[in-house]
Amino acid sequence: MPAQQPFDWVGISLVVLSAAGFGTLGIFGKLAYSQGFDVASSLFWRVSGGAAMLWLWLLLRGQWRVPQRAAMSAFWLGAMVYTLQAAFFFCALTYASAGITALLFFTYPAFAVLIRWLLVRQSIDRWQLLTLGLAFAGCVCTVNWRYETVSSVGIGLGMAAGAGYALYLVLSARLVQRISAPQTAAWMLLGATLTMLGFLLAQRQLVVPASWAQIGTVGGLAAIATAFPIVLLFIGLKRLGLISTALISMLEPVLAVAMGIVLLGEALWVGQAVGGSLILMAAFCLQARSRPQG
Repeated sequence: MPAQQPFDWVGISLVVLSAAGFGTLGIFGKLAYSQGFDVASSLFWRVSGGAAMLWLWLLLRGQWRVPQRAAMSAFWLGAMVYTLQAAFFFCALTYASAGITALLFFTYPAFAVLIRWLLVRQSIDRWQLLTLGLAFAGCVCTVNWRYETVSSVGIGLGMAAGAGYALYLVLSARLVQRISAPQTAAWMLLGATLTMLGFLLAQRQLVVPASWAQIGTVGGLAAIATAFPIVLLFIGLKRLGLISTALISMLEPVLAVAMGIVLLGEALWVGQAVGGSLILMAAFCLQARSRPQG
C-alpha cells in the first residue's frame, strides 16, 4: 500500500461521516419497530435496499463489471462474515444490555490487529497499542455501569460479534485494493441480502412495507444507515489503512448519542462525553504517527 501522509484529512472525514451514517441506525431502527417491523425484516430491508441502490449506481455508470474472483470474494464476505457478525450482535442483545453489547462489539480494533498478525504476521508497535488502549478506555467510559447487567453468554456473543466485524474489516481492506468501494459494497450487500432472504422465507416472517411512512423508513435504513456509510468506510480503509479506520469508526456510538440528543431529545451522560473525547484523541494520535498499513 502507498505510504501515507500524516493527517489525511479527507480520509479521516470520510470515516467520521461513515460513523455518523452508521450512528443513524438506532434512530431508523426505532422508527421501523414503531411501524411494525421486526428485527429480521428491518435487517433484510436495510441490506437489500442498500444493495439495490448501489447496483443501480454501478449500472448507470457502467461500472458493474468486476473480476469474477473479486466479485465472489465480496459476495461471500457479505453472505457469511457480515451476516454472521450481525447475528451474533443481535443475539448478544438478548443476554446483555445495549451498552455492554456495544462495548464488547467495539473490541473489534484489537481483534483486527490480532487477525492481521495471524494472516500476514504484520507487527504492531507500542504507539498503536497505546492508542488501542486509549480508545477502549473511551468505550468503557461511555457505559453507565450502575445500570448494566451481563451474562457469560452475552459476553461470548458480544465478543464474537466484535471478532466477526474485525474479520470483515480485514478482508474488506484487501478487497478495496482490487475493486472500487461501491463495487465491493454492492457485491457484499448482495451476498448478505440473499442469505437473509433465505432465512426469512424459511421462517415466513418477512414484513413488507405497506405505507409511504414505512417506505421512507426503509429508504433511510438502506441509504443513510447502510449504502452511504459502507462506501465511505471502504474508501477510508483504502486511504488510511486498517487500524486508523477501525479506531476512527469507534466514534460511531458517540455520534449516535449526539444525534439522539439533537433529534430525539435524549439526555447526555457525562461519561459519554469523556469517552468520546478519549476515542477521538486516540484516533488523531495514531493518525499523527501514521505509517504504511496493511
